[in-house]
Amino acid sequence: MDLIHAQGEGEREQFQAQSHLYKHVFNYIGSMSLKCAVQLGIPDIIYNHGQPITLPELVSKLQIHPSKAGFVPRLMRLLVHSGLFAATVRVKNQEEEEAYDLTPSSRVLIKDQVSNLSPFVLAMINPALVTPCHDLGNWLQGEKVTPFESVHGMSFWDYNDQNPEFNSLFNEAMASDSGMMNFIIKDCKAVFEGLDTLVDVGGGTGTCARIISEEFPHLKCTVFDLPHVVANLAADSLKLNYVAGDMFESIPSADALLLKLVLHGWSDEHCVKILKKCREAISKNGKGEGKVIIIDVVINEKKEEHEMTEAKLLFDMLMMVVTSGKERDEKDFKKLFLEAGFNRYKITPIYGLRYVNLPHTTVMGFENNDKVAWVERIMQIDRRDIGTALSVISSNISAATFLASISLTLCSLIGAWMANSSNYFMQGLVYGDTRPSTMSIKYISLLICFLLAFSCFVQSARNFVHANYLLSTPDSNIPVRNVELVILRGGDFWSLGLRALYFALDILLWFFGPIPMFVSSIVMVIIFHYLDTNTTLLHKHGSPQKQMVETVAV
Repeated sequence: MDLIHAQGEGEREQFQAQSHLYKHVFNYIGSMSLKCAVQLGIPDIIYNHGQPITLPELVSKLQIHPSKAGFVPRLMRLLVHSGLFAATVRVKNQEEEEAYDLTPSSRVLIKDQVSNLSPFVLAMINPALVTPCHDLGNWLQGEKVTPFESVHGMSFWDYNDQNPEFNSLFNEAMASDSGMMNFIIKDCKAVFEGLDTLVDVGGGTGTCARIISEEFPHLKCTVFDLPHVVANLAADSLKLNYVAGDMFESIPSADALLLKLVLHGWSDEHCVKILKKCREAISKNGKGEGKVIIIDVVINEKKEEHEMTEAKLLFDMLMMVVTSGKERDEKDFKKLFLEAGFNRYKITPIYGLRYVNLPHTTVMGFENNDKVAWVERIMQIDRRDIGTALSVISSNISAATFLASISLTLCSLIGAWMANSSNYFMQGLVYGDTRPSTMSIKYISLLICFLLAFSCFVQSARNFVHANYLLSTPDSNIPVRNVELVILRGGDFWSLGLRALYFALDILLWFFGPIPMFVSSIVMVIIFHYLDTNTTLLHKHGSPQKQMVETVAV
């Protein structure tokens, strides 16, 4: 009986393996189906329709041969299954009809939208890039630098130079990808504040630099790229300055240099050369300081969702096929920065695949760096040894609960105080304006600070309790990022609660008149500046031993 059961399990496993293999074998059909949808303009048709579109309505608007109408449902079925479109039901004349709607993935394919990635889709699935993938096996056995060179007889950059049509398509693709910069700037405004000049190195047609200049009108932006890229662009733009040149020779000086998806297209040796030229350029800006802003893919398999990591690894394979570049993890970037002469850096996660790199400047950010390292190590230890981590979390919960109780008690006292209009404090100790309206404002301000502190400490305790549950869950494979998130949130709420208490102490001195109010406010500003300004370089925590072993084994 056990043998029969084992054979059944083995057969099921074989069929699952076959399905998994077939999925990868036929993945290219999904890519080509996506390309077909973009070429036919299906996302735009559904968008312009204003509501989910039925199959007959979709077919009537597609410019296809009438004999091909019967194939459209099969195309849409695959695209719906892939999550590129959604199947829904629309009621018409009291009858239900199946209809198609857009998903977040197909909404970024709509033309005339800032975040339109249709050109990127068409360029990446162009035969010029797909054909070299067929030659991977032969390339590994040969001497050519890349499969692209093996097939086309020249490097990717030379091919671009000699094929104007593909060069135009590729630049349009890069411009469409740069359209997503709107979302990056929204989250990273501090990166660009305080700058007077910026050079977008390898900036193509200037889409990225244009978005930045529109958000920061005072910022003088220069687009720096090869002569054939910017040849006819200078006269078309009033906002941007276009400069032709070679980044391996020299780069125009500025307060900041932007490298968006540049480094991943080059080998480590070439990247160090580029970064050294960048360092020279920012050292010539006349201000004695400058920075290089890098927007690029950073691989972080242990912290990311499977789909995100897979997309980055596919990007890495594309770089291997097309150029001599690669996608890198933080360790790879650190090595490049140090070899190029930079002594500090920061990697900040942003939307999608990219990261922004620049230094830490606040104590909260400095503390969070250490908390992230703590979580990474705790998640690596044996589950039986998790007691130390739970003790740390419990201590934080106790402290947050204690301060929440103190804050609530003070709130109660203030409430009782406000209800008693004949207290000695009001009559004998308060100086300055003691009118009821003024005193009410002071009381209410004080009450708000203590209530805010109470709320923050409760939220801090809540997040630490959640972390306790995550860490103590037996036999779980909870992502490290999930634990990091609640730990950092708990710490941030704790810091905000403390600041609310500081403000409350400051407001207490306001009761004694204008001079104590002025002095206490100045002192509080100094204290906050001292507490929140970080001048210490980040401690770069080494990788946990288990991670090091896994890396060596690979």
